[in-house]
Amino acid sequence: MKRVVLTGNGLSVALNSEFGLQSITERFFGRLDDSHREFIKHHMKDKYSQLDFEEAIASIEQVFDSLEHYQKFLFSDNGNNFMNAYELSNQEFEAHLKAIQTIIHEYTSSILDLIINNVRQKDIEEKLQPFVDWSLETIDTSDEIDLFTLNFDLLLETILLTYYDKSNFADFHYRGKKWDAIDDEYQYYFDPDRSRQIHPENYTKNIRLHHLHGSLSSFKDLRTGRIFKITTDSLREHNLYENIFELGVLPSIVTGGGKSLKVQQNPFHYYYTEFKKKMVIDDELCDELYIIGYSFRDEHINKAIAERIVKERREDKPFKMVIVDYAKDDATKLEFLQRVNKALKLGRKYAIELGDERVLFDGANSVKDLPINV
Repeated sequence: MKRVVLTGNGLSVALNSEFGLQSITERFFGRLDDSHREFIKHHMKDKYSQLDFEEAIASIEQVFDSLEHYQKFLFSDNGNNFMNAYELSNQEFEAHLKAIQTIIHEYTSSILDLIINNVRQKDIEEKLQPFVDWSLETIDTSDEIDLFTLNFDLLLETILLTYYDKSNFADFHYRGKKWDAIDDEYQYYFDPDRSRQIHPENYTKNIRLHHLHGSLSSFKDLRTGRIFKITTDSLREHNLYENIFELGVLPSIVTGGGKSLKVQQNPFHYYYTEFKKKMVIDDELCDELYIIGYSFRDEHINKAIAERIVKERREDKPFKMVIVDYAKDDATKLEFLQRVNKALKLGRKYAIELGDERVLFDGANSVKDLPINV
């Protein structure tokens, strides 16, 4: 039995309400000084809202991308000719770019720092134990299982590391050099091929963990361009996010605008490709897909799932899909189902309606009642 589990922000919110978009956004704006607040307000224009952190980051990124593109022109031969012709100078331009980039990285990092210590085993046991029990049984009865998360937190890692040895699952990194920033603990470099070659034991049980949008423990070295992660314990024991710019690294995550472009870069491209394989490649197809706390707002994910549904109908490829959401009232449930039907292009004939057994509205712990096919 080949299974895929996809988790979104709803699962994290079930663990801690502070992970909700509105709560994170309020903290984000609360940390802005007046000059940065006015900068964001100006560029968001009619989209200005203190309820959407990602929209705010996206507005700054758009400014940065435009200025960076113009800077590349200025440093070209044509750009030099242009400046000479009009007696222009770009001495301040690079400083402007650096200031804007600092806003993006500084405030994104400050939000990630808030999340670090909010995934605790005690809270998982208290709030999500039925989900954990279901997850363990699902993993143990699968021939292959791929866990895909859209969240930055380390919830799934914490569950896996609590109940399995770290050699029992793959995260596509291999052990690299020691890093003095974390008391000479190891960095783990992202490289799926070398990971499988160096650490074959991680792949024998066919349990694989994919961070579609990156994670708190994943970074990019600005000097080498290398993507690496550190252990959960190292992350929690050191104040990396307080000194992140001095260390010359950035969080390796996808947030804000331009997600369709960002996911073309590794490690995100690799993870998305792996998800698509499970939906469209015959030899890789999953038999079961469990979607928990996902809002169906990622076009890449939606398109892949839609293709798997089509393969079931047109090519007789059996497929079980279960969607778990947290909507409470009928109006909110209907709104969610409309979004799902549109995202998966189900049409009137195949549309999911209220009462459909494929959708559970009682949160992640409701999966405990699902029958496990062996």
